[in-house]
Amino acid sequence: MARSQRKNKRMGRAGRIMLAAFAALLLFILLLAGIGVVNASVVRVRKAEVILPDLPASFDGTRILYASDIDLCGLNTAAKAGALFDRLQSLEPDVLLLGGDYTAPSLLDVLNRGGEAADIAGKKLSARSDFFHYIGQFHAPLGKYAIAAPEDADRDTLTRQMSEAGVLPLFDDRVALRRGEDALWLVGVCEENAALNSAGSAFQRDDCVIVTAYGPAVLPVLLTSEASDGGQWSDLTLCGHTHGGQVRLFGRNMLPLNTQEQRYRTGWTIENYLPILVTEGVGCEGLNLRLGTAPEVWLITLRRQ
Repeated sequence: MARSQRKNKRMGRAGRIMLAAFAALLLFILLLAGIGVVNASVVRVRKAEVILPDLPASFDGTRILYASDIDLCGLNTAAKAGALFDRLQSLEPDVLLLGGDYTAPSLLDVLNRGGEAADIAGKKLSARSDFFHYIGQFHAPLGKYAIAAPEDADRDTLTRQMSEAGVLPLFDDRVALRRGEDALWLVGVCEENAALNSAGSAFQRDDCVIVTAYGPAVLPVLLTSEASDGGQWSDLTLCGHTHGGQVRLFGRNMLPLNTQEQRYRTGWTIENYLPILVTEGVGCEGLNLRLGTAPEVWLITLRRQ
C-alpha cells in the first residue's frame, strides 16, 4: 500500500509539472500573438532621399508617398485604412503611388470559401470600393497613381473605382508628370510577361523613369531590358508583395516566398546602379499579425545629383 501511495504521489507531481509547462507554453503563444496583432496595427512611416542623375532640376525635392499591399481583411478595415491616409496627408506628398493588393482573404474566409466564394468576393469588392472612397479625399498636387497586382480581381471595376477617386490606373502603362518642358515618367507594371522586354524602348537613356511593380518577380526583366538608345532605362524601381515574410522567426518566413522574392525580401538594394525598394506593405495576408516585420509606407524625396 505504501509503495502505491508513493507512486501516485510521483505521478501527481509529474502531472502538475506537465500542466504548468503546458500553461506556460500557452501563455507564451498568446503573448506572442498579442504582440503580433499590436505590431500589425502600427504603420511606420519610413523616409528616404534618393539621388537620380537624370532627374530634371524642376523635380528636385519632389516627394512620393508609396504604399503597397493594403490587403484589407479582418481587423484591417477600409475605415482604418482611410484613417491612416487621413493622417498621412500631413506629410504633404507631391505624388501618391499605390502598389496593388488592395484586399486579401482572411484565414476564416479561406477555411470557409467552399460554399461562400461569391459572398467573400462581394465583401472584398465592397471593401475596396470603400477604400478608394477614402483615397478620393487624399490630395497630391502632382496626382494619384496606382497599379494592380495579379490578385486584384475585376480590373474593369477596379479601374472605375480608381477613376472615381481621382486615381489614374497605371496597368502596364506610363504617364509623364510635366513641369514646363521637363518630364518625370511613372511606369506601372502589373504583370510578368514578355511585353516587359520591350518596355524600355519607349524611353531614352536620359529620361527619368520611376517604375512601380507589383513584386520582385519582374526585376530580372526590368534589369536586362534596354532603352531605345541602349543602356538602362529605369532610374528607380518600387516593389511590394513580399510583406517582408510577415511573420519571420528564426530566419524563416510564414509566407512562402520564391527565390526572387527571398532575394529581394525587404528594403533597399542597388543592382546595376539601379536603386530598388521592396516595401513590407501596409496590411497582412490571412491574419492581422506580424512578427519580425513591420507594416510601413515610404515617403521618398527625389534629389538631383
